[in-house]
Amino acid sequence: MFRPISSLVKINDFFSISLIILYCLSRICQAWLPDTTTIFSGTNKISYIKSFKGNSSSYVENFIVLDQDEETVLLGGRNRIYNLSIFDFSERKSPEIFWPSSEAHGQLCNLKGKNEGECQNYIRLLFKTSHGKLLVCGTNSFKPLCRNYVYKNGQFLMEKEWEGIGVCPYDPNHNSTAIYSNGHLFSATVADFSGGDPLIYREPLRTELSDLKQLNGPSFVSSITHEEYIYFFFRETAVEYMNCGKIIYSRVARVCKHDKGGPHQSRNKWTTFSKARLNCSVPGEYPFYFDEIQSTSKLIEGVYGDKRSTLIYSALTTPNNAIGGSAICIFQMNDIEDVFRGPFKHQETINSNWLPVPDNKVPDPRPGECVRDSRILPDANVNFIKTHPLMENAVPAFHGRPILIRVSLTYRFTAIVVDPQVRTVNDRTYDVIYIGTDDGKVLKTVNIATDQSSKAFVISDNEVFPKGTAVRQLTLAPGYGKIIVVSKGETKLVAINHCKFIATCSECIEIRDPHCAWDQLKNLCVSMDAVTSFRYLVQDVARGNISKCKVSTNEKVPRKEYDDTINDNSIDQEEPRSGVDESLKTIDLLEPSYDCDNDINGDVRISCSQVRKSDFTSGTLWWGIVVAAMMGLFLGFLGGYCVSKKLYLQYPNTPFIEQHNQLDRVNVNPNSMLARPKTVNLDLSVSTDSLQPKKDNLDPAPKNLNIVSEGTLQKIKKTYI
Repeated sequence: MFRPISSLVKINDFFSISLIILYCLSRICQAWLPDTTTIFSGTNKISYIKSFKGNSSSYVENFIVLDQDEETVLLGGRNRIYNLSIFDFSERKSPEIFWPSSEAHGQLCNLKGKNEGECQNYIRLLFKTSHGKLLVCGTNSFKPLCRNYVYKNGQFLMEKEWEGIGVCPYDPNHNSTAIYSNGHLFSATVADFSGGDPLIYREPLRTELSDLKQLNGPSFVSSITHEEYIYFFFRETAVEYMNCGKIIYSRVARVCKHDKGGPHQSRNKWTTFSKARLNCSVPGEYPFYFDEIQSTSKLIEGVYGDKRSTLIYSALTTPNNAIGGSAICIFQMNDIEDVFRGPFKHQETINSNWLPVPDNKVPDPRPGECVRDSRILPDANVNFIKTHPLMENAVPAFHGRPILIRVSLTYRFTAIVVDPQVRTVNDRTYDVIYIGTDDGKVLKTVNIATDQSSKAFVISDNEVFPKGTAVRQLTLAPGYGKIIVVSKGETKLVAINHCKFIATCSECIEIRDPHCAWDQLKNLCVSMDAVTSFRYLVQDVARGNISKCKVSTNEKVPRKEYDDTINDNSIDQEEPRSGVDESLKTIDLLEPSYDCDNDINGDVRISCSQVRKSDFTSGTLWWGIVVAAMMGLFLGFLGGYCVSKKLYLQYPNTPFIEQHNQLDRVNVNPNSMLARPKTVNLDLSVSTDSLQPKKDNLDPAPKNLNIVSEGTLQKIKKTYI
C-alpha cells in the first residue's frame, strides 16, 4: 500500500506551484480578453468641471439656482444674485443685484436668537414677470421681503418693495417651492418665524390655519403647472395613519389656477384644494415602501413603449431611522388625474377608520374641480372639500414599481433632473436621468423601460463633491452630459460625458449611454451632439449587444485614411440611410467586406466595426480564471502524486528524507558542489558480502546502517567511476 500523499509531498510547495500557475494563466486570459466592460466612477472620468464658491471664503453662500437660459445662470446666494456664464461659469458683473438686509432687520434677527450667518438676506425666489421685469424675494434676516425690479440703462432698478410673508421662507434652509403662472405667484412655505404655520398661498387665498387634514407638518419639494391646475409635491405626517402611530407619506396636492375663493367666510380660502398619496413601493404580499419624496423633475412628455405620455420623475427614500433605501419612481399625469377624479377619504369620528365616501354623498358640482366662479358655489360644496381634502386612492408608480432602487448605508438620493427624449441611432428616444446623493455623488442613468417592464440602467457613479457634502439641486446645462450641481457652499458645472474615455467598440456599446455611439469610420466613441449623420454609428441602449463590433477579416484599413479622406459634414442627412454615398465609392474598394446581417440598429444599414474585437466578455474572463484555477490545482496535484510514486517505487523501505538524499546523489549535477571529490565519501572497494550479516550472529544489523541494494550500488558506481 502507498503511504498518504501528505507524507510524500510538501503542502506549501504544492500550493505555491498552483498559485504561480494560476497567476500566469490569469495574465494570459487578461491579454486574451482585453475588451471587458468598464464601470466609470470617480472624478477622473468627468471630462469638464468648473466651480463657483462666491466672492468670499469666510461664510457659506447657501446657493440655489433661480433661473437659467441658453447663455446665463442666475444663482441666488447671500445678499446677492450672481450672474454666471453657463458655458464656463465666469461671473458677469453687469447686470447684478446686490440686496443686503438693513441694519435694523439684522439687529432684530439677532435679538430673536439667530446668529450672524443666519441674519442675512438669502435670495430664494426669482421670476421674470414680463420683458425686463423681475420679481425677487429673500429671507431678509428672518423677515421675508419681495421686490419688483425693472431693467434700465444696463442695470436693474427697484420699483416696489413689499412683505414676502407666505411667499418666501424665513429660514434659508427651509424646504419651500413657488411657481409663477398666469400672472400670479403660487407658493408653498411657512408663514411664521417658528415654521409652525405651513400654507399653500396665492394672494389672497391660502390653506386652512392649523388644519391637520389639509397640511400636517409638510416639507415642500416642488411645484408644476399642468392644464388648469397647479400641483405641489411634498411629504408630511400622515393624518390617516395617526391611530396606528406616526408615519410620513409622500403627497401630491393641487389647486385650480382660477380659484377665486368661496362665498362668505371662505372668501380667502381655497375651494379646490385636495391631495393624494404617492405610492412608490416594491410590490408583493407585504410591499416595501419608499415614503419620503425628496425631489422631482419637470414634466416630461415623450413616447414610452408605444404610447405618448406626460409624466414626472421623483426621487424617494426610506425614513432616516430605517434601512437606507432610495428609489426612482415615475408618475403619469393621467394616473394623478384619475386619482383626483376618484373617491374621497372620510373619517366619521376621531377614533374611526378612514373609509371612502359613497358617490351619492358627494355634492354636485364635484368638489375640487375648476368652475367658472367659485364665489357662487353652494356652502355644501365648499364645506365638503374643506373637510374631505384627502383622496381614497393612491397614485401608482409607472408599471407599478420603481425603475431604480439603491440600498446603501452611505448615501441616499436627494435631487433629480432629467434630460428628456435623447434620440439614438435607431431613431428611438430615451430619458437620461441624473441623480444627486447626500454623499456628494451624481449617478447618470438611462430609463430603458418598455411596455412590459420598468427598468433603469446605471451608466456611471461620479464623485462631484467630497464625501458628506449633500447635493441640494441639479439642473441641466446646454450640451450632452452637462449639468449644474449645487451644494450649500459650492456650485459646479460638470460634464458627465464618458465618450472620449472609451477606447473600444464593445465598451462604447456596453455602457449603453444615449449620448455615446461608436463611429465605424473613425474608430472612435463619439458624442452624439458632435455628429451630423447616423449612417456609420453603432449603438444599442436597450440591450448593450456588442455583436456589431465583430469583423469578418483580419485586414484593417488604417485609421488615418478615414480621418484624412472622410468628412462627416459632407454626408447628406436627407439621403436614405440604406444607400451608399457616391463620395465613398473609392474607399469602399479598399475596404474588406463586412457581415452586416445582424444589425442591432434595426432599419439603419451601416458598416461593421473595423476594430479587431474579441468574442469574449468580462463574464468569460472570470470563467476563464476559474477554469485556470481548477486546471492549476489538478496539474499540481497530479505532478506531486507522480513524483511521490516514483520515489516510493525506487526506495520502498527508505524514509522520506533519505529518499531525497539518495535522489540528490543519483541526479547530481557535475558542476555542483556534490560533484566535487571532497564531498563524495564512497568506499567502492567494499564487497557486497561485507554488507551481509553473519549467519551465526543472531543480532540484527544496527539500526543506523543504511542498506543499499546491489542494483543501487551498481548505479552509483556507474555514476561516479
